[in-house]
Amino acid sequence: MSFSLFNKKSRVQKFWDWFSKHEKHFYQDLEDLQKREYLFHQLSVNLKKVQAELVFEFSPIHDDGRREFTISADGIKSVFPKVIELVEQAPDLENWQINAFRQPVPGDEGALNFGDLSLTYQDIFFRYQDGVYGKLGIELHIRNYDGSAQFQHAVYLLLDALLGEYDVTMGIDWIEWERLADGDQTELQPLTKLRDLINQKKN
Repeated sequence: MSFSLFNKKSRVQKFWDWFSKHEKHFYQDLEDLQKREYLFHQLSVNLKKVQAELVFEFSPIHDDGRREFTISADGIKSVFPKVIELVEQAPDLENWQINAFRQPVPGDEGALNFGDLSLTYQDIFFRYQDGVYGKLGIELHIRNYDGSAQFQHAVYLLLDALLGEYDVTMGIDWIEWERLADGDQTELQPLTKLRDLINQKKN
């Protein structure tokens, strides 16, 4: 008996086969909390079969009838190739826009509630210097910053909203974390200005 290894499906193909069979539930049922928890658990299990560090997000259903499904490396650069591979091999599904990495959110009014922490763009200022390979090194000054991992993770989520996950990782060389001193914003710029600086570096 013989068989061809070339017929064996990859983990990426198996994931999309699974998602395609269940996509109608992700499209229709996410507003039901109980169903959403079950669906998210099943999705997480199947996505981690491809790569353990992968995470995901869904948008509401947009006016054009599509829902966004975003696959993220959670800012881990070594996982970026797997995100790109997954999205490049995604099937064409009528009701879906499938994104590689967290996408930037238009506008300058970003806000985040993360556990018991509330944070907005207006709570963060920065100064910068040129880093290596055309990236920026930034010093963040953050209102009420306490140095915790939770606080830093919340700031990274805000940065993803401002710049997009890809540009945060590929455009920023290093970050230094500082608590914003009351009334002291000398030589600091509002966080929203970082978007223009990163875009200038890309052009």
